[in-house]
Amino acid sequence: MDFFQHTTNWFKGELFEGTIVLISGIAILALSFLTWKIGTTPNAKSFACVLLVVGLLFTGISFGFQANKKRMITFEKQYNENPITFIQQEKERVEGFQWMYKMSAIISGICFAVTFIAFMYFENRIFLSIALGLMIIGGSLIVIDYFSKERAAIYYQQILKEQSK
Repeated sequence: MDFFQHTTNWFKGELFEGTIVLISGIAILALSFLTWKIGTTPNAKSFACVLLVVGLLFTGISFGFQANKKRMITFEKQYNENPITFIQQEKERVEGFQWMYKMSAIISGICFAVTFIAFMYFENRIFLSIALGLMIIGGSLIVIDYFSKERAAIYYQQILKEQSK
């Protein structure tokens, strides 16, 4: 398989993740609307606002993933012009974002800890709703990075394999 096919697979995975995040964002926005419209308790009303913010956040983030479509054209041109330089740049790029996986795990842990502490020690419905929103964000980070980290490792191995030729 041509090395650029591995790059294409990487991008397809990123686009798929972006699509999942977009669908999740839209679903959370719909849930926010339903919670606001149908929910009758003060907790439901406060959670509807938090869901709205989380849904907008997810929807906005998904457009960052979609930007990869434009980058794919540029990457193909760079690869065709100078494959060796392209592969080296990809190696540096993949190495450059590895710290984000550890950071997102830490952020997820903090989100879960805040949610746990909030439900153990607080009664404020707004704070509890925000804590639930943080839990949704933390869980999503773990799921997205679970697959992204795997794809990055596979892609990095292909880069090293290509450089050793």
